[in-house]
Amino acid sequence: DDESTDEEIERVDNQIENEAEQFFSVLMKNMETLKFSKRPLVNLGNSRTTKYRRKIKALENQKKNGQTLIQLLSKEKSQETSDSEETQNNDEEINKKNANKSMKYVTFINQIETKLKTENQQLTSGHKMRLKAVQYYFQLLSKGHAKLKASQTVAELLNRGVWFARCVRSWAKAFKNYDYVPKRSSILNDKDVQLKISLYLQQHKFDVTVNSFRDFICEEILPSIGIENKTTISKSTANRWLKKMGFMFGRYAKGIYQKLIPKFIGEECETQINPELMDGERLHIFVTHDETTFQSNDGQKSGWRPKNEQPLRKKGQDRSIHVSDFLTDTIGRLKLNEDDIDDTIPHEARVIINPGKNFDGWWNIDQLIDQIKTRTIPIFEKIHPGMIAVFAFDNSSSHAKLADDTLNAANMNLNPGGKQPIMRDTIFNGQIQSMVFPNDYPDKNLRGKPKGMKLILQECGLWDSGLKGFCGNKEASVENPRCCARHVLATQEDFLNQKPILQELNYIEMYWGAAKRYARQHCDYTWKGLQETAPRALDSVPLNHIRKYARKSANFMECYRKGLTGVQADYVLKKYKSHRAVPDFIFENIEELIK
Repeated sequence: DDESTDEEIERVDNQIENEAEQFFSVLMKNMETLKFSKRPLVNLGNSRTTKYRRKIKALENQKKNGQTLIQLLSKEKSQETSDSEETQNNDEEINKKNANKSMKYVTFINQIETKLKTENQQLTSGHKMRLKAVQYYFQLLSKGHAKLKASQTVAELLNRGVWFARCVRSWAKAFKNYDYVPKRSSILNDKDVQLKISLYLQQHKFDVTVNSFRDFICEEILPSIGIENKTTISKSTANRWLKKMGFMFGRYAKGIYQKLIPKFIGEECETQINPELMDGERLHIFVTHDETTFQSNDGQKSGWRPKNEQPLRKKGQDRSIHVSDFLTDTIGRLKLNEDDIDDTIPHEARVIINPGKNFDGWWNIDQLIDQIKTRTIPIFEKIHPGMIAVFAFDNSSSHAKLADDTLNAANMNLNPGGKQPIMRDTIFNGQIQSMVFPNDYPDKNLRGKPKGMKLILQECGLWDSGLKGFCGNKEASVENPRCCARHVLATQEDFLNQKPILQELNYIEMYWGAAKRYARQHCDYTWKGLQETAPRALDSVPLNHIRKYARKSANFMECYRKGLTGVQADYVLKKYKSHRAVPDFIFENIEELIK
């Protein structure tokens, strides 16, 4: 069936690639000792079976025509001279056919040898092995071996079976007709096909199914490579292709580290319950981060006052304080207690600056990374030895910054040099692909400089003549994935898998709200007062409140994972706020409950 055939093709292809070098050397060695077969290249008509068949036919003709044996012999005797001449002509014709056929195979053998020599650097080990197998097959044919026997000899030589012999005959036919041997059986190795599939999967990242993927292959991919009949790939092939494109099948996780994170129970969240850990597992601690700003003139916005009177307030927000801090539900603010104080590391993870052009400047991602490296991580390791921190960062555009050496096609020029970043090396088709010129490059001006998109695509075999640097569109289309060099490069797997320096989550906003409520209640509308009030406000939020914020945030996320809207989640959590977890039956009847 289709699925078993697909699996066999996949297994054969993978084994060929893994053992290609070994197969190649075996074929090279055996071609040196190849011997001629006694079997002629064409049918001579003198085999034992043919002679017996002719004898039976002669007897049948004798009975049919009423000829006696004497008549037949006398007739043959009179024609002996003409028959001998005809036999001699036939032998000459057969020998001529043998010579022509042998020369034809020699031509194919020489073509493959030339291809192996001239394109040795561009050919993969698996492709070279296929060419050598076909060359050996042609050698056997030129020396008189039958096609089936020749292909089986090649397969047995490489310790393979009937399927490989069939592949050898198929590759040989392709070489005779089209002057090439297919690299792999799978069309997924075609670069244009890969680009189109990458774009499709980008657009359907979380809603792709095996059936929708098969429909896309049937309606878009197969017609684009000339397969017009109504066919598609099997489900098992679709599964393998999705895995090769970097996808995996599984349940959407409730939370990757949820089962390894401690929980807090009790009216005031005073009791910590640690999960049962398997061998090799470690306790994970959720660490959340955010930034906020306190202004000098940010007082209370409402309150009791005499009728028809308004308090006098300063205009504008005046100077401000910027705070970047980390929270955990185990200890609250990430800081050392008196017993853990170590002079080699800071006492707290919090960083406060006075933002502004004429003061401490503006907070940016580089300062945040420095805060994480020099404060947050050392303090965490001191307080939670042997545990793993799971960081959650607030959604900020500054947090989406990529590392300086990240593979980013948008920052590359079409040609070498110029103003473009030096990017790290990557892996393409199992080989290291350098993004810069080596230090011993002949042109001294280009040593250590970026290669540019054109040269990278040429080295990867993805460059097309006339391809421009950028088409002007934000994204490539599925219909035309090779619109420009930037989109061709950007849709490669290693470029697609680049991630920001920081990734996201959060519950710290409720902590900021409590701290700002304290600051507004104690605001005296002076810069000096703000400097004293802001730190007190941040320290005013008790640990049990922080733990409650964390629990509420976790409950909301659980509701969203199960498909509830914001209104539905809010209703459920208010109604069942006394429960440690929301009952499952609620999610089945939510529409009826909130009517």
